[in-house]
Amino acid sequence: MLTMQEAKDLLRVSYRTIHRLVSNNTILSMKVGRVIRIPQSGLEKFIFNDTSGGSDNDYQQ
Repeated sequence: MLTMQEAKDLLRVSYRTIHRLVSNNTILSMKVGRVIRIPQSGLEKFIFNDTSGGSDNDYQQ
């Protein structure tokens, strides 16, 4: 189980982005007491499935 901070650091995104992904149920998460935890399997599923919605050529010149 990862904290939001750990997941944010692994994905190299802002806290706001990881919070949005968790809020939209894009990344599987659960509340343990008063804190949100992200299972490692949920993070791996997000990484290996292209859930970003972006295209392969987002950075056109």
